[in-house]
Amino acid sequence: MASDTELWRGTDYGWWLAADTSGAVGASLIAFAVPLMMLATTGSSAAATTTESICVVVQAVLGLAGGVIQDRYDRRTLMLIWGASGVVLSAVAAAAVMLFGNAPKTSGHGVNGANAPAFGGPYAHVLPIALLCIVVLFSVRDGLLENTSNAMLRGVVPDEQLPHAMALNDARDSTVTLAGGPLGGLLMTVGHAVPFLTSAVLSVLSMVSAWRIRRYWKRATVDDSGHSGNADDAADDAIDVSGAITAAPRWRDALDGMIWLLRDRFQRHLIIAATMVTGASNAFLLLTALDISQGGSQLISAGFINAASAVGMLLGALMASQLVNRVPGGVLVGVMFALLAAGFTGAALVPSMVGKAIFVACSVLALPAGNAVLGGLSNTLVGKDKLGRVGAGSMVLQYGAYGVAVALAGWGMQTIGYGPTCLILATVLVAAAAYALTMRSLITLPTPDRWAEHIQRWSIAQF
Repeated sequence: MASDTELWRGTDYGWWLAADTSGAVGASLIAFAVPLMMLATTGSSAAATTTESICVVVQAVLGLAGGVIQDRYDRRTLMLIWGASGVVLSAVAAAAVMLFGNAPKTSGHGVNGANAPAFGGPYAHVLPIALLCIVVLFSVRDGLLENTSNAMLRGVVPDEQLPHAMALNDARDSTVTLAGGPLGGLLMTVGHAVPFLTSAVLSVLSMVSAWRIRRYWKRATVDDSGHSGNADDAADDAIDVSGAITAAPRWRDALDGMIWLLRDRFQRHLIIAATMVTGASNAFLLLTALDISQGGSQLISAGFINAASAVGMLLGALMASQLVNRVPGGVLVGVMFALLAAGFTGAALVPSMVGKAIFVACSVLALPAGNAVLGGLSNTLVGKDKLGRVGAGSMVLQYGAYGVAVALAGWGMQTIGYGPTCLILATVLVAAAAYALTMRSLITLPTPDRWAEHIQRWSIAQF
């Protein structure tokens, strides 16, 4: 309990968590609503997944510049800008839906007779184009600014409390995912624009919470090599970026994080396995939501598999903070990859939706603990002034994999069907697990108190 008290009362982690959570809930509502709207207005699952793929690619590419921005500029200010832009874009999206597609159809029930959202009115054909433009703007914003809160976390929480904080974050993420799908479906049944209006309100809450963050690491000075010193971590309203904004970001700086991830053998193997998991698992979940929405189920049910995943994550997160300091990290990470492979393979093979939900829930039980281990280790290896670029490099690779996976999966669903496509995605997860489990430097990772010795023994690069 002392650790909890120190985390919540001794830092501004509570305000950081409130800001990050508000933004995450708003983003989850939009991520749920847009593919279903695209599916309903175009009648094509490939169009819905291609839209998602385009947005992911835009976000990933701009993430490179975003990493430099997050390392050069004050991170609280960037969080405020991220929230303000969310208010504007969400309001514009809501206006577009009300203007172009809010008139209900007098007959039919959406795509293939399903109870998907139906759109009518003289300008309904404009809505897909308007939505595509708006979500691309969201992707531009997210590419440049979304990872700011993650980069800021290490400057809010002491290093020794990072695994615990990250376990709490996983619990939060699980809760958001658990509520996001059903809540998004419920809001869409009230009105097509309601998810976007709700996102605008949540963006305001994110701004207010970010503004209350006072105790955090800031850049003070930057020498010619780009190395920065620490500013005082005490409560200080002044935004000190002196010397940080001296020149336009260089592409070499933007690529530094990704180059480091790919150059070191340990990081390279890990990021390859992670990209395979991110792409295949998230494409699986998206295809399942689209399949449900086409099959005659209610909108709220479209988030059922995501909710099952969130339940498993939440259960795992409740145990993660205790396991990280007691069980060797390599064991936790190994179990994480193995369960993901086994669970999604089972979900691909089982025909019933309830069976799929059970397998998916079981597959992610070890994910919070594994994420806490890998996240804590990564933060140990990376300097505070470089976290933005490393996060951006990781985002480019993982989001890039997701963009490719979801585009191919959408076309696969339309040509060979939902079942075979999901089985292919499950095979990718099995290959990722096999690849990760061959890394001796990973599976022999000890508890956090012995990480320094392990890093030296295996010559793991630091940045």
